[in-house]
Amino acid sequence: PGPERLNAAGLLHAWTDAASLSKMTYDGIHGAAVYRPEHGLFMGADLLGIFPLYYMATQDVIVAGTSPELFRNHPAFRMEFDPEGLVGMLLTMHVFDGRTLLRGARRLAAGHALVWRPGKPPREIRQYQVPVSNWYAGLPFTAHVELLGHTLGEAVARHAPRDARYSLLLSGGRDSRLLAGYLKQNGADVIALTLGLPADFDMRWARAVARDVGFEYRSAEVAASQYPACSRLQSTWEHGANGFTTIHGWGVYPQLRSLPPRVVTGHVSDSIVGGSHVLWARDASTGAMSFDAFFTRINAYGFRPEVLKRLLRREVFGDLVPETIARMRQCYESYSDLEAQRAWCFDLYHRQRFHSGGEAWRLSFGAWPVFPAVDRAVLDTAGGIPASTLMNRRAQERLLATWFPALARLPLAHNPFRVELARPRLRALLRLHLERQRSNLARLAARVSGLKLQQRYNARVYDINAPGWIAIRRQVEPYRDLAHGYFHRQVLDAILPPPDVPIRCNDGIVDSSGHKTLLGLLLWLKDHL
Repeated sequence: PGPERLNAAGLLHAWTDAASLSKMTYDGIHGAAVYRPEHGLFMGADLLGIFPLYYMATQDVIVAGTSPELFRNHPAFRMEFDPEGLVGMLLTMHVFDGRTLLRGARRLAAGHALVWRPGKPPREIRQYQVPVSNWYAGLPFTAHVELLGHTLGEAVARHAPRDARYSLLLSGGRDSRLLAGYLKQNGADVIALTLGLPADFDMRWARAVARDVGFEYRSAEVAASQYPACSRLQSTWEHGANGFTTIHGWGVYPQLRSLPPRVVTGHVSDSIVGGSHVLWARDASTGAMSFDAFFTRINAYGFRPEVLKRLLRREVFGDLVPETIARMRQCYESYSDLEAQRAWCFDLYHRQRFHSGGEAWRLSFGAWPVFPAVDRAVLDTAGGIPASTLMNRRAQERLLATWFPALARLPLAHNPFRVELARPRLRALLRLHLERQRSNLARLAARVSGLKLQQRYNARVYDINAPGWIAIRRQVEPYRDLAHGYFHRQVLDAILPPPDVPIRCNDGIVDSSGHKTLLGLLLWLKDHL
């Protein structure tokens, strides 16, 4: 929790027995293990369980590692498919309740440590739980912003002290702008890296941010030709745990190897300090907040229950769909008595942990990831601030405008052809007007010429009808028959047409997530069953 960094010898001294695990938990992205003959194996990870740790045990043997793929090599374990693990992934595009695609292989729960000794079953001991309270409810909005600003600034200084060099993943959005501002304020030596092409909105504004804070600037693009190889890496090593939409992340880590050995990133910050998904629990028609409204939003990244009922073979999956949803509801309601806090916690422990946080392990092969927001003090502070302050990035935007006004005045890129400002000024509003006119002309030119013009990095790399994803679909197509023992053929073919048939999506990022999960599963089936 303090500024000191723990090494292996320190961990061995701290984790002496099972009782010490609940007292000694640590900030920073990490995985940790201690083995003592008299006590057995202890294993734990960061506060949100972002660093992947899995285990599989018999009475006398345990295997543990960063991927279930490793367990195939031990003769004591037979690889069997776990239908329950797949249902969770098809509903939300990531792991739920620790269940994986392999029976008996579990993902260690967030905020828990594993304890195992021969002759006894493994136990998961709670070390940490994201705190939610009304501690700061009596303070005004400005005090919330000041408190959050100081806490986040101290976390950045603690996780990225000035005595080392860093790279910064700079998208140009609010999260990475705040980090850039704090790193500059602390005097850190930073190289900024933006993913994408020069024509992307993201790169235009990220370059402006880097110029404003004086960071050395670089850019990189994961070519479409790399997507099939990246997809095989994700399928092989992640086993569907983090979905299958972020395969391009496996093309990023080689770019980091020529940069400083630690990479600072704003992943999961938007939810921790921006409360970006709290309103997912609000029904737009009634205004009421509930699990049902929240589930509708997270389920949009998977398949609706009625679709899964037609797709899944009942003789294999039984009633797992309604049973899994019921467990999700129970988990959601366990976090708090307040709906907003329930939504905030469920998002952190699931979508943020796996979908957004899944990038940490991929990055670690090139540079060690630094997530300043995954910090005890930041989580404690954000958990005590009312949802009305956090959600829709209200406090985050005020924080950016107050602490780093020059960065706040630079435009923000959202969806294609849409540009906004974090904090409007007269000159900036004029520039915004000109940017919108430029975007409208570009959109008109694309429409007239029949071209499909994408100017946002995410919209481009997540487009399932783009060349990189079509190459993945062609790679996967020969394995379609492997899934017919689990899925009804006609329904699967309707959901996932041949690779040369475009898949219709109203939202190219959200609506294609379930299709990509199926693509990853077909690759996984080829190698594992």
